[in-house]
Amino acid sequence: MKHQIFKLALLSSMMLGLSSKVLAQGTFFDRLIDNSLVLHKDGLAKSKQEVKGYVSTFENTNGKVSDYRQDFTIEVNANLAYEVGEIQAGAKSFSVMFLNRKDRGLGIEFLVIYEVTGSENQSGGLDKARNKWMKLCNAHQAGKLVEQLYTKDAYYYNRGRLLKGTKSITAEYGYMNSSSYSLKLTPKHNKFVTPEIAYEIGRCSGSYPLPYMLLWQKQTDGTWKVMMDSNY
Repeated sequence: MKHQIFKLALLSSMMLGLSSKVLAQGTFFDRLIDNSLVLHKDGLAKSKQEVKGYVSTFENTNGKVSDYRQDFTIEVNANLAYEVGEIQAGAKSFSVMFLNRKDRGLGIEFLVIYEVTGSENQSGGLDKARNKWMKLCNAHQAGKLVEQLYTKDAYYYNRGRLLKGTKSITAEYGYMNSSSYSLKLTPKHNKFVTPEIAYEIGRCSGSYPLPYMLLWQKQTDGTWKVMMDSNY
């Protein structure tokens, strides 16, 4: 029993040490690598200058990040992981979801950040949208899938490539029209950040057996659509 307590204490100490180490190197935003993308409530910061401007405005408005708590992470491969957590800046909390480059000193390649304003669990709505996504995918109707389940200006991020808009994403997902293609999405972690914004990290199975990352937005009619879709 004492041995188990010691192991738990050691593990907790290591986790706290990692969090402190990351922040001791500077603000959370110092983890952004040179070609990082930052998706926030006002849009997408794409260039190094835009990202720097976003961080500067954030810190001038809210103060520097004082704490980071990891909520969930899933490995994509030996060098990459998707992660969800929460940062504290002043009196505000911000939920973050990102692609973590373990091969670049825990550098962040793609960051999604929204202020936490509180929201009840709306898993039923997400489940309905996700099931429709899988039904259209496995019916080999990529066009209908994107048209019905992605916002007009949705983003798709894959291995450094950024696509925007339903037309580009439909063309990218053309492989789903193959009769041999099949896919199942299994959510591993959902975070309802605001009444209209939700994060999802999960794992695909079937023709593509790897993790995925989705940013969902609730529409005025109560349905949910994908604002950002990422896989590697």
